[in-house]
Amino acid sequence: MPMSWSKSCSYIPVLRAENAKGRKDAMFYLSNPLNAHSLIRRLHQDWPKWRIYMIQPVGTVQIRNFDSWKTDLPTSTDLFDACAGIVRIKNIYELKVEDIIQGKIDGCQYNFSMSSTDIFAVGYHLAKRKAELEGIQWLQEAVNRLRNEPPLLAIAELEVLKLLAECHLNENKYSKALSLVEKCLKIEPQRGYFIRLRHKINKLIRDQTNGTIEKEKPLEKTLEKAFKLSCRGLLNTSTKLHCSYNFSTTPFLRFAPFKMEQVGLNPYVVLYHDVISPQESAQLIELAASDLKASGVFQAKGSTFKRLRTVKARWIKKEFNELTKRITRRIRDMTGFDLKEGEKFQIINYGIGGHYNMHKDYFNLTKIPYKEVALAKHFGDRIATVLFYLSDVEQGGATVFPMSGYTIYPRAGTALLWYNLHTDGHCDPSTLHAACPVMVGSKWVMTEWIRERGQMFIRPCLKPSA
Repeated sequence: MPMSWSKSCSYIPVLRAENAKGRKDAMFYLSNPLNAHSLIRRLHQDWPKWRIYMIQPVGTVQIRNFDSWKTDLPTSTDLFDACAGIVRIKNIYELKVEDIIQGKIDGCQYNFSMSSTDIFAVGYHLAKRKAELEGIQWLQEAVNRLRNEPPLLAIAELEVLKLLAECHLNENKYSKALSLVEKCLKIEPQRGYFIRLRHKINKLIRDQTNGTIEKEKPLEKTLEKAFKLSCRGLLNTSTKLHCSYNFSTTPFLRFAPFKMEQVGLNPYVVLYHDVISPQESAQLIELAASDLKASGVFQAKGSTFKRLRTVKARWIKKEFNELTKRITRRIRDMTGFDLKEGEKFQIINYGIGGHYNMHKDYFNLTKIPYKEVALAKHFGDRIATVLFYLSDVEQGGATVFPMSGYTIYPRAGTALLWYNLHTDGHCDPSTLHAACPVMVGSKWVMTEWIRERGQMFIRPCLKPSA
């Protein structure tokens, strides 16, 4: 039920104060995932409600402005991704729900906390994605917060209690579900849905003979466990590493060698330092930002969130301008490979909880689309990957190799290089890697995948020794 105009006016100072925080430093404000999630939710859910209160003579100009912005407001998909990002951060880094809603992220306290409506949005998202057990934590926190907040544009307590009762019911926690339904009936005693739900739960309790039936949860796979530990920097890595100057890959490097750090030997991964300047990074980010598109990769089956990748990206030809041509020559100096017959550069931005789950860069020709099979046959498989870091990330966002325990944190100006294929041309499974969720900040990278056909005479396929 819409609230009175006087009550809605009491929310205006709150909106203005939050708006002032964002305008003071927009990039800093949006680098916090809680701020970004709250802004997306407000623009998607609250602003259409505010329109109701502006449809009168005093709101004519505001209505005209609102209608002109309508097509640019976040969609339900944007809100889905924002909620999924918050949940992903919580799960991967094993954070507590109560810490997140108070603005404490992985030990760092920020000047922000989530409102009951923000919290409910995450709980609703989890409940509708059949992750009721996890959703219960968020919904219970929303109930607790509602008691201490003015009505404003917040969701009704009945709505939260109803969803929380349904989550407990789906988790076979009948006593808790019944208690919540009784609370709902105190608010709306004659509502048929709650009367029928109470009858259903009572029947389930009577029929239950062996106590509450808990759903069996599959054991976490070893690789998934290693992935989480790698993201938190808790896996041990090789210590037999060193730094050096690379002045031998091409003749040019004798005049301007690269600073090279060995990350690991199995697989062989190196990190080049100071290979791209802040000015070049800024130009590439500006170039990509004008035409970013969602670039999600989905798994065919799985549990709650199986979007393998949640990023926005733009593909750019190597011959696009002098900058891209210059970077192409630089990759040639770093790797010694021929890049004439390769893929375009892909510039990628990771937003709220942005991640790329465990994957390999080489192709499995039996599982990729026909179009990719044709490209792989023409250009060959991806022999190597070069990953440029265009920005620093305040928290999270590491590139990890779970099978080897490597954890590389984004640092603007550096570039990561590894080989996806052995010298005999066979795929190297140990190159399984992932991009950990971004906790705080915005992560920009640029990827170049180098194909094997162009390297026929540069790196010939060697037969394995007998």
